[in-house]
Amino acid sequence: MSRKVYFDHDNRGPSTSVYRPPIAMGRQRKFRDHPRGGKSLMHTADGDVEMAATTYSPPERRFNPYAPRHQSSRKKYKKQGGTKAKYSHNHNQQDRDGFSWYKITIPHGKKSGKSFILKSLQSLCETPFVPVNFQFNGNAAEFYVSDRNAADQIKLANRRITTPDGFKLITMTSRCTAPVVSIDAEAEDAIKNCMSSRYDAMSHNLSLAKFHNDPSMKSLGLYVPLNKPLVLSTIVKIIKEHIPEIEILDLADNRLYSLEAFSSMVSTCKQLKSIILKNNKLRSVAELNYLKGLEIVDLVLDGNPLCDDFKDKNSYISAVRDRFPKLVNLDGHNLPAPIGFDLGPETFPVSKKSFFAADDVKDLVIQFLDQYYTIYDSGDRSKLLDAYHDQANFSLCLSKHSHKSNGGSLALYNLDNRNLLKVVDYSERFKLLKQGKLAIVTTLSQLPQTMHDPTSFSVDIFHISPGLMCFSVIGVFKEVGADINNATLKTFSRTYVVVATPGHGFVITNETLFIAHASQEQQAKAFKVPAPTPSPSPAPPSTEEKSATEKQMLVIELSKQTGMNVDFSTKCLEENDWDFQKSVAVFLKFQSEGKLPPEAFIAM
Repeated sequence: MSRKVYFDHDNRGPSTSVYRPPIAMGRQRKFRDHPRGGKSLMHTADGDVEMAATTYSPPERRFNPYAPRHQSSRKKYKKQGGTKAKYSHNHNQQDRDGFSWYKITIPHGKKSGKSFILKSLQSLCETPFVPVNFQFNGNAAEFYVSDRNAADQIKLANRRITTPDGFKLITMTSRCTAPVVSIDAEAEDAIKNCMSSRYDAMSHNLSLAKFHNDPSMKSLGLYVPLNKPLVLSTIVKIIKEHIPEIEILDLADNRLYSLEAFSSMVSTCKQLKSIILKNNKLRSVAELNYLKGLEIVDLVLDGNPLCDDFKDKNSYISAVRDRFPKLVNLDGHNLPAPIGFDLGPETFPVSKKSFFAADDVKDLVIQFLDQYYTIYDSGDRSKLLDAYHDQANFSLCLSKHSHKSNGGSLALYNLDNRNLLKVVDYSERFKLLKQGKLAIVTTLSQLPQTMHDPTSFSVDIFHISPGLMCFSVIGVFKEVGADINNATLKTFSRTYVVVATPGHGFVITNETLFIAHASQEQQAKAFKVPAPTPSPSPAPPSTEEKSATEKQMLVIELSKQTGMNVDFSTKCLEENDWDFQKSVAVFLKFQSEGKLPPEAFIAM
């Protein structure tokens, strides 16, 4: 008889294997083997500050082909005795708030009343319990407890209590989610009183740590966890209304998932410098964006899941400091001083209207400008020939968007406009560059007649050396003509490069002129204080008697620039000793004061 060989597993003999219950799948926690708790990267096992992060690797399991297969936790199994039982771990599950909540329902409990029900149950239960949100729903009484042992003992009290009317008290216990939070006026007053007892007025410190476990709230049967948006918004409202001067806020151990409710405190609680968020459920560092704007110097985030998102300490500190640049203490550890460029508002120098290197240079530049603009505004600019070098260069530039302004036209200047953003052709650029003093003065003479306001001048000398000086002048002018009162104001910026020449003083070798429409601020201040062009010292009065022809030319020019008729122009010059600049200054003064009669502008 041939021997039969069994290649399969032979289980004909008595079984010696030990029963292994199946592994419950159910609702598994994510990253089951990962160490939980959001340990801050600022700590190590021995309490030292860790300089580099370590990567956690879960232990590997060797494949076992004979291990029991994973089965659903809902599947029924047979016990060894033959009876069926449901395997489930739901009884040990905790809700999002970390509690195991149980709802207690007592049918027809309204007849017995709240006081009788609670006193009777407390007398039978060995474990004290706190009834949360006790209420009557129709004829039934309902409340919640978060203690499993208390819930089991209440369940065992079913039909063991006799009501005043002789019936047995029925108690029904069922597992449930956290009770719905509602805050009325009475609950808000209770929260205020609780916060008042937790606030230190001397140090402006408000401690809300483990607020859901506060004994005063439990004694009132109120369940007000801070991770509920309604509760948190109520807390923030009370802080803003009653203690906006708060400096330290402790929110540790409150299972907070979001900080959005605190965003409204940024504009109110400017004194808040320290926030403790230890042992919460903040999963992203982006939650700190809701607190941006507060000058936080001390912050505790240890114990939050967001601490696990960073590979090393430096990236952790950098991410937090992006939100709070002035942070000096993180998770109880002092941080290195931040590198920044915050100089503060008082470190900037006071802005000055003009800059002169020295007093003697100031006198020289003011004298130059006095002579230059006196001739420039006189109507005969040919006298400026002596102010320019034989090989001098000049260019005129207008604002790029000057055509979009409503403050008047710059079309009269557009033919000589050498704005490099508009003129791209090199030959055209070379053509618009005026070379030689004759070409320069000819171009200046073709520009509209002007009147400059010396009080608007701002002079900056940016280079000075023996025989060479560079400076710029910014100011306001207006074109003069038949209607000087309605002339459009314009602003200018002229940059001069001047050199010293033997026997001729300084001459201009390079000049750029920029013209644009005056701003509203410039228009409001221009020509308000009549004064001649500043000079280093008062010029001596001219002893040379002007000829009749020269006087007639001055009368015509003054009448042209001011709009006054010949008689009033003559009278103005006579009273000012035929000093043209002084006459113009007096005219501006009288005009600003409204002292000029209408007949001064009527042609005779």
